This record gives sequence, structure tokens and C-alpha cells, in this order.
Amino acid sequence: MHRQRALRSLVLGLVLLAAATLATLGCSRRDAEPAPETEFRIGMIAPISAPVRFTAQRLLQTRVAELNAKGGLEVGGRMLKVRLIVVDSGTRVEQAMSAMSRLIQQERVSAIIGPNYSRDAIPVAAAMEALRVPMLTPSATNPDVTRGRHFAFRVCQVDSAQGEILARYAYENLGARRVAVLYDEADAYSAGLAGYFRRAFAARPGATIVAEAYESGAQNYGPQLARIRASGAQVLFLPNFPDDLSRQLPQARAAGFTGQLLGGDSWDTDAGFHSLPEAQGAVYSTDYASAAADSKLQASVAALAAQSGAELNKTTALCFDALEILLAAAQRAGSVDPVSLRSGLAGLSGFEGLSGSVSYAGGGDPQRTAFIVGIQGGGLVLRAKLAPEPKR
Repeated sequence: MHRQRALRSLVLGLVLLAAATLATLGCSRRDAEPAPETEFRIGMIAPISAPVRFTAQRLLQTRVAELNAKGGLEVGGRMLKVRLIVVDSGTRVEQAMSAMSRLIQQERVSAIIGPNYSRDAIPVAAAMEALRVPMLTPSATNPDVTRGRHFAFRVCQVDSAQGEILARYAYENLGARRVAVLYDEADAYSAGLAGYFRRAFAARPGATIVAEAYESGAQNYGPQLARIRASGAQVLFLPNFPDDLSRQLPQARAAGFTGQLLGGDSWDTDAGFHSLPEAQGAVYSTDYASAAADSKLQASVAALAAQSGAELNKTTALCFDALEILLAAAQRAGSVDPVSLRSGLAGLSGFEGLSGSVSYAGGGDPQRTAFIVGIQGGGLVLRAKLAPEPKR
């Protein structure tokens, strides 16, 4: 309950920050004289100076240069040059909000790719909703980014969908009827994904689930793992980050747990622990698996990445698809006007990108392909490709 109140307070604080930023913008895009559509101006809020290495902007800039060299993008019977304007979001929410203000007020972009992290994307989405300019985040998974909004979209899985996919995989593909979850009770991602997984798995016939929480910064998980082993769980779900996983995997095996280890997309954020002996055979969900991508597209993007010096990983793949989705939406709408572009995004269906199939059924959360990959020899092998389920 305390964690839920803290999360609500955080979201409220971010929204208030968005409102304060809006007040400094003065005239909104709705009140400004529309600019002639001579080019398609796309903004990108990118964590270039963040501690985790980020190079996706290099790939996108190379792709835009390639497109413009061929004459640009055909939109509504006209050829428009594409301009990508990248602004660093740094490591603070205020920097992301400042980047958004510059891109909309000064650069007059029609849409923004990013921010990548939910902590930045939530207030940016709130501000852009009022300004009626679409935002497409490659990797912010928190449901609050798009909840109740018409101009906020994402490429990645939302945490609620990921929880359902992992529960389905554990129940149907692994044949598990008894599972356990070990999660950080104070971390929004870990606790949130654990909750979605628990509800989805428990709703299946004959399924039982044991949940064990730990405090952030814990080094020893012995008591929780002992109870998990005693429960007879066949699968242990660990929706946690690499720093914790590097301790949890060895301790789980040392505690005598011999079942399947299962993870979420946080396992992709740092592959350093993938070389651990205890990590071999573990499986986790992800939005991108190179082995499952269209071979021609994969080769084409890999060549662009090599040319630009970008690392072709999940983050880069999702950013590349964000750019291609915006280009497809503009062509579908026949316009790069922000409101028309929003309609083009909302109606986009069957887009086939580097990270799989993506469709928007009127809202900002995609129906998309999900992948389950296994760690083998420190590398990854594709275990399952799960088609998106239609919205009920």
C-alpha cells in the first residue's frame, strides 16, 4: 500500500512538472500559424549522456540521410525531405522536459521519438497531450505513459502485456502449474511486472503462485529462496535488473532450486551476467531477437549500423522501428501535420519492423510480436516467437 501511494505521488509530481513546463511555452502549437509542409521534421529525445551507452541516434541519422539522398519521403503526392533533430535528455527529468520544449517551440517538429525511460516519458507525454503533438517512445514500458492519452504511443511491450505473455509461456510452453516470483518491492518496474505476471498466471486453471519480496539493495535472498524451493515451484520468475540477478541466480541454484529460471525484458539491459554458469538455460522475454527478424531487413539495418558506428541491440532496433513507424504513419495520413500524423499512427496496422509486427488499434499501446530467448553459452537462442493477441 505504501509503495502504491508512493508511485501515485511520483506520477502526480511528474504531471505537475509537465504543467509547469507548459506554462513556460506560452503559445501552444494549436494557436500557432501552421508551417508549410516542405519537410518532415522529427524530434528525438535521446539519453546520449546517460551512463548506459546509447548510440541509436547515429543509426537513425544515417537512415534519414539515406532516405533524403533518394529524394525524401512521398507524403500526399509530394516529396518531403526528412529532418531528424536530436536533443540529449541527460539523466534528469527536467532535461527531458527542456528538450521537449525546444523541439516543439523552436524546432516545430511534427512528432517526437522518445523519451526512452518511463520517468521522463510520463511528464513529456502529459505536456505533449496538451500541445496535441504525437510522441512515440521506443522503450518506456510503464502503463501511465499512454493511459488516458491520445497523442502518446510506444513501440515496446507495455508491462501489463509482458506479464500476460510470460504467464502464457510459463503455463503453455513450459507446462508449469506452480510458479514462484522473487521481486524488489520498492522498484516500480520489478513490483509492477511481478503483479501483472501473478494475476495473469493465477487466472489459469490449476495454477498456483508463490510471491516473495525483498528490499532494494539486498545482498542475500536465502530466506525467500528457501521458501520458494519448499513450495515445489517449477518456474522461478525474476523480474529484476542485472545487479540483483548476478546474485540471485547463483543463490537460487545454491539453495537447491532446480527448475526453470524466467525473466523479463530487464534482462536485456546488461548482458554481463549472461556468462554466469547459473544463467545458462534461463529464458526471458524481449522485444527484439535478431534470429527472428526478417533476414533482408536485418542485413540492411546491420549495414547502416556499421556505417554509422551504432550498436545494433534491442534499444537501437526499437528506435529504428519508431522512425519507420512515423514515416509509415505520415504516408498513411498523407500529411505531417501533428494531428493528422496522430491519426495515421492510431490506424497503423500490420507494420513489419526489425522488432516484429506492430499494430495500433486506435490507442497508444501496440499489439506486437514478443520473443522468448534462452541464454546458451553466454549468447542467446530464440525459444519462441509469440504473435500479438487481438484486443478483447
